[in-house]
Amino acid sequence: MILGIETSCDDTSVALVDMTGAILFHQIHSQENLHGTYGGVVPEVASRAHVDVLPAMVRLAFRETSSSPSALQGIAVTRGPGLLGSLLTGISFAKGMAAPLRLPLIGVDHVQAHLRACVDSMETLRGKTIGLVISGGHTHLFRTERWPDMELLSQTVDDAAGEAFDKGAKILGLSYPGGPSIQKEAEKNALPLLPLTKKRIRTENPLDFSFSGLKTAFSLLVRKIGVDEQTRSLLAASLQQAIVSHVMDRMEQVVSQEVPTHLLVGGGVSANALLRRSLDAFAKSRGVSLHLSPLSLARDNALMIAQHGRELFLSGHYTSYPYESFSPYPRETTDVRVKKNVSHP
Repeated sequence: MILGIETSCDDTSVALVDMTGAILFHQIHSQENLHGTYGGVVPEVASRAHVDVLPAMVRLAFRETSSSPSALQGIAVTRGPGLLGSLLTGISFAKGMAAPLRLPLIGVDHVQAHLRACVDSMETLRGKTIGLVISGGHTHLFRTERWPDMELLSQTVDDAAGEAFDKGAKILGLSYPGGPSIQKEAEKNALPLLPLTKKRIRTENPLDFSFSGLKTAFSLLVRKIGVDEQTRSLLAASLQQAIVSHVMDRMEQVVSQEVPTHLLVGGGVSANALLRRSLDAFAKSRGVSLHLSPLSLARDNALMIAQHGRELFLSGHYTSYPYESFSPYPRETTDVRVKKNVSHP
């Protein structure tokens, strides 16, 4: 078996898969109640919560599958990007568990794993593929023609889409996380949407994203018209439309530029219903095959870590004991980020 551990941000997750990829166990422990008061993730609180629940979750995985660590071939753990304290919690636990058994550690880039979660097998994809990872911390476009080699095409120059949802929800007095709250509130609206204008971003790459100006424009709009029971749903719907429109503008550009055969879309914000409808209609109009992450795997989860980790292990990409070079990736990087045509290590 392969044990998967995910602690990149505020979700603690554990999974077990066998060497065929069959799912034996999967569980996610959410910290939403812990961070809701603050309207966003508090790194130290997240790290401490991982410490509290991770050992018990791993014990439960073995108990429910009537197995033991001796049956493991390796441990796949999120190596980054993410919050440093959260990553260290998962990696330290994985090292401590793996060392007595001399098990290999498989470092998984969780941004890449989000794209892996969009399909049952990457081998089914033929031709050029464009991947969009859209979440609270990432809004990135990748190109891949030979998985797992990926090339970064663009990213947000400031805030991520999920952060814009969280900020908007906080301004409107809605609960954290902002994406589901904004969507639920927006569904109540029957009025014409309000325009949200922002300054054009100055970047050499026209495919780059930017949500900071959108957050500012929304804050000014709320200040202008005020928030009450009548305007809250209108404001939520207007913000949701503005975020989705910005994403779709970049998707239209990248498809025109790259002419891909497939589109992969994963990450927490990929669960947004308006975005999914917009992507589906767009893909059909362009004759592109769309692969959306299942809703159950859109958020950070250990199943995508275990499944991608199993494939990396089988291809020889792992770190053997004593794991001297095994450490987290920095928050602002990913394994496949800045260099062109970089292969997975």
